[in-house]
Amino acid sequence: MEKELSERYHFNPADFDENGCRLTDGKTFRDVVKDLEHSFHKAHTTEYALNMYANAQTMRLLALSNNAEPFMIYGMDLHLGHVFDPEGDPYINKSIDEYSENVLVYGIDSVYMTDFDEYGNPILTEDSEVFPLTLLVDNTMRDGELRLSTPTIDGDESEPVTNDVPQKEYV
Repeated sequence: MEKELSERYHFNPADFDENGCRLTDGKTFRDVVKDLEHSFHKAHTTEYALNMYANAQTMRLLALSNNAEPFMIYGMDLHLGHVFDPEGDPYINKSIDEYSENVLVYGIDSVYMTDFDEYGNPILTEDSEVFPLTLLVDNTMRDGELRLSTPTIDGDESEPVTNDVPQKEYV
């Protein structure tokens, strides 16, 4: 059975404007997520976060903070198997919201990715432990909550770790 290391973080969505920037200092929500990736790695020094779980509202906040166009957001409904074509459907968010009842898959670059090609795409190597951060919509989570995790090797002795992190320390 696969286990995972995870950390749960809290923030106040009302602290961010319609562009995904924090009202007090203008920091984007994406930069907040980067800080949380650093926090996760600091807590688990040999591991990097591979997954981020949050509800759809939090994912929208992340998309706003990245100034993402609708056609740049990719998703796949894992329950029904619908794959959405961002070029054929420029209003991908609407399609995702309409058809998806369960988990959706998105991805963004990890804060630890440092090698990029001439087009700005991250260069992945098999030797690297750093991969894009997979974003998983989990609408059972509350607004203002997200979870970073990484799977552990099957049979690993570690137990899952979940910590509630006070808002004031990280966001």
